[in-house]
Amino acid sequence: MKICVLALDGVFDTGLATVLDAFATANELAEMTGLASPRFEVAIVGMGKAVKTSQGLIVPVAPIPKRTVPDYVVVPAIGFKMPGPLQAALARSDVREAAKTLHWWADRGASTAAACIGTFILAESGLLDNRDATTTSATWI
Repeated sequence: MKICVLALDGVFDTGLATVLDAFATANELAEMTGLASPRFEVAIVGMGKAVKTSQGLIVPVAPIPKRTVPDYVVVPAIGFKMPGPLQAALARSDVREAAKTLHWWADRGASTAAACIGTFILAESGLLDNRDATTTSATWI
């Protein structure tokens, strides 16, 4: 199963690590059971060659696959928690391009998920229009 983790500049360090650790652990546990099950093939993708996390770490990312569609796309949280900085982050060109990419993938059959404030990026794509969604930061919207 092909999973793209869409990381953007300012990605929340633990948000990215948690998503990656969850898939790696699932693969390890599946192997331990001895049951035949598909592995998660996880790729960190982004709009450039690398992203800078909210703590300043540089994480290399693969380019967005142009012709292939992943089975699932996961958007980890970005490290902007307050309304002003979050609104500014959502207005960035890389975030807008990521939102378009999410919509393009979904139109071609990819399932999408987001963690925490990553749901705002998913919302920017239009994929949550007229749907219920929840996030830990929705109280001030």
